[in-house]
Order: sequence, then structure tokens, then C-alpha cells
Amino acid sequence: MAAALSAAAGCSHGIDFDIEGHLADNAASKVYLVVEKTTADTLATAVVDGDNRFRITGHADEPATAVICDDNGNTLTSLLLENSALRMRPAFPQGYVVEGGPVNDKYNIVARRLSDITDEAYRLDPSDSLSRERFDALAAKYRDIVSTAVDDNIDNIIGVELFLYHESKGMSAGQMRSRFEQFPAKMRELTSMRRFSEYIDIYERTEVGQKYIDMPLHTISGDSSLAQVCDGKRLVLLDFWATWCYPCMLELPYLRKAYEHYALQGFEICSISLDRSAERWRKFVIRNDMLWTNAIDMHGGGDTCAVETYGLQSIPANFLIAEDGTIIARNLRGEKLLAELERYFGN
Repeated sequence: MAAALSAAAGCSHGIDFDIEGHLADNAASKVYLVVEKTTADTLATAVVDGDNRFRITGHADEPATAVICDDNGNTLTSLLLENSALRMRPAFPQGYVVEGGPVNDKYNIVARRLSDITDEAYRLDPSDSLSRERFDALAAKYRDIVSTAVDDNIDNIIGVELFLYHESKGMSAGQMRSRFEQFPAKMRELTSMRRFSEYIDIYERTEVGQKYIDMPLHTISGDSSLAQVCDGKRLVLLDFWATWCYPCMLELPYLRKAYEHYALQGFEICSISLDRSAERWRKFVIRNDMLWTNAIDMHGGGDTCAVETYGLQSIPANFLIAEDGTIIARNLRGEKLLAELERYFGN
């Protein structure tokens, strides 16, 4: 089984994909297969027939994560390209699932376990004093499942997918490089892995001990810059979040408490939202009394994009910046943030 899986997931001659699908309704007339996280264009298209069925075939140069989209701009599901006949079927309420090949069938088992943990985390009540402890326990379980699955699939696209989009989140640049080197050469040479190798260099620029990177800010009160926010402050917490991010909502009470306690001692928070709706962001900030500096990342990509500048993989994410511009801590969550500020400013 292991040899078959490795061959299906890492064939040196590329992937000949063949995917049959069944849509739940008449919502689309065409579907598209697109390689995720690369600059490649659509790999293939297919017409949806009168019975809401389609068959999409073609060739890819290498194993990769892909998504199936419809002509209304909806992403229907993701899959791992493999040399097997696959089928996409409705799996509501989650959407659709692709199965039928050894690679996707094995990956789906891991994905379901991770989805169950995520669903449990989202059912937590942010107002419950025990929600933080329960969330941390679920997060630890999530990381353990991912790490074990990467170990078990280090020689195929399943391991690559889980490493790039799950396990690497929260790692230091050194940890990313160490894990990257554990993959065999044929996996490290995949397009997605080569791009990730370049990303590690970007991520390293904002590790603890580095100077913060200035960037323009579009704040509620007008255009500014991170340098202007940091000027004259003893500590600045650069915080990335979004209104749709549940873990970010868990952090909000701690941010409010930190600001109330230490703002008069030279502490500032610069929260940068990744929301695409400026109106939704603005209303949320005002309604929730976020009295510190609030900005929104409206660039959507390129060198001035906050996500690219600070090498973000997920949110919430934060960087604690000292008076001399040095990043002295990263990703301080909950009580850890308050403890660090108390250590710096005193009780």
C-alpha cells in the first residue's frame, strides 16, 4: 500500500487526472480545475450536463493541491492530484468531497479528524472563562494529528499538503527549514515546496531579534504608517486579525485589558484587519470599543501587502515591538500577553 501511495502521489512523469462529479443542483454550467497556491492558470474545464454531472480530465506536470470551482466563482472543494479515477460527490453540510484514489482517500481520513476538532473549537463560547483552556487543548490535539500524518506521508503529496498549510503554522524559520529538509528531494522540488523555501526567508525577517518592517497603514482616521505608530512608544503590539476569525475574537478581551492597563505607560496596539469589507471592519471596531490604532490591509497583494510583508500564515498573529524597533516577542496569546506586559511595565 505504501509503495502504491508513493507512486500515485509522486510520479516523476506527471499526473493524468480523471475526475467525475455530481453537483447538488443547477447552480453551475461549467467547472474548473485550478492548481492552488501557484501562478498556474486553470488546468482544465468541463461542462455540467443536464443531470448536473461533469467529467474533467487532463494532465499536470506534478502532484499538487487543486481546487474545483464553478462559473459563479464558488470554490466547491479541494483535492490532491493523483493518477487515479476520482469522483466528487455532495457531502453536506461540508460541501463536496473527492474520493476514489488512495491519495485522496487517505487524506480525507486526516481531514475529517481535523474538521471535527475545528468544529468543536468553534462551538466554544468566548464568554466562558474555560474556553481558552479548552481551545488550547484542542489546538494541541490538532497539531499532534498533523505532525503524525506528516511523518507517515513524508514521501508523498499528503505530507507536503499538511506541512505547507497546517504544520508549518506556528513554526520558527529554523523549524520550517528542518522539517523541509526531511522531505525527499523529489518532494522538495515540487513547485509549492520551492515557493515555500523562498517564503521561509521572508518569514525569517520578522523573527524575534529582527527590526520591525515599516509599512503604510490605512487607519480609521486616515493614512499613516507603522513607523508613526511606533514613534515615541515604549512597546507596540502589531496585531493581525479579522472580524470573521473566531480565535481572534478570543483574543479581543485580552487586548482590551492590556490597553486599559498600559496605554498610559507608553503601550500601543496597532491592529491590522484582513477583512475585505472596510464597512464591516469599521462598524466592528466602533461597536467593540477598540480604542487603539486600527488599520485595514486594503492592498490585497504585492510588496505593500501586510500578509506578504510579515510572512503571515494564519491569524491571529502578533509582534511585540520594543522602543528601539526590535521585535522582542511573537504570537503572545491571552494570559501570555498580559504576563509579558506585566514583566515589562511592572504590576
